[in-house]
Amino acid sequence: MREVLGFLLALLAAVLIWNSIRERAPVVERALSVPLTVVGLSPEQVAEGVPKEVLLRLRGPAPLVEGASPPVSAYLDLSGTEGGFAREVRVAVPQGVEVLEVRPARVEGRVEAILERQLPVEVLAQGAWVVVEPLLVQARGPRSQVEAAVAAVGLDLGGETVPLTAFGPEGPLPGVTLTPGSVRVLERREALFLKEVPVVFRPPSGLKVQDFTPRRVRVVGPKEALEGLEEVEALPPGGFRPGEVEGPWTLRLPAGVYPVGGVVGRVRLALE
Repeated sequence: MREVLGFLLALLAAVLIWNSIRERAPVVERALSVPLTVVGLSPEQVAEGVPKEVLLRLRGPAPLVEGASPPVSAYLDLSGTEGGFAREVRVAVPQGVEVLEVRPARVEGRVEAILERQLPVEVLAQGAWVVVEPLLVQARGPRSQVEAAVAAVGLDLGGETVPLTAFGPEGPLPGVTLTPGSVRVLERREALFLKEVPVVFRPPSGLKVQDFTPRRVRVVGPKEALEGLEEVEALPPGGFRPGEVEGPWTLRLPAGVYPVGGVVGRVRLALE
């Protein structure tokens, strides 16, 4: 009992001393940037349009406001949110500290589901054809960006590896993460010619193709090999079977002709 009483008296004394110091400490104002943390989302959701930091202007006792890492945090609670949102930024500060300004005080954005899919790799090089591995990488990010992605693109600068960035029709997609984030250079060959040709499927008897995409692919190779190439036969992953199949296609190409990156497509087949 005496130990408990002693502990409570020591705690009370500490609180009184702290309050005394705080009351006597000069009151100052300070502006600082703090990370904006998003809470309330599931692991399969992501918030688009949220700034990484917010600017705070605080006023309070110098011991609480000044220093390299004051006990201040900012967060955005998106619990139960789907689609578009507009939420106030919440700030947690010690007792006795006043929040004068939060910039931005309100954040508008959109909560999207996380999507994963494979993207073909395209490495750009000047005066050479670069053979790399792997030819396909895994893309992960907001559904709208991953669906818009068409390729994982890298620029060959002569190193052993080439960093990749997800690209869509409008340019880079910074919200998409690629795994792996770079490819290994296996070989650099002399410059080849580029040609875009139609894709065809030749299923066995009893099956027919109802639909497929993409309809055309880009290939590179010697000029003489490409001149007689009018179409490219494709095989779906796992072979021909009824239903819709999505994944990397196998292309039947002449010797010395290669696809530009891996070809990921979708084909729907039905019984005749």
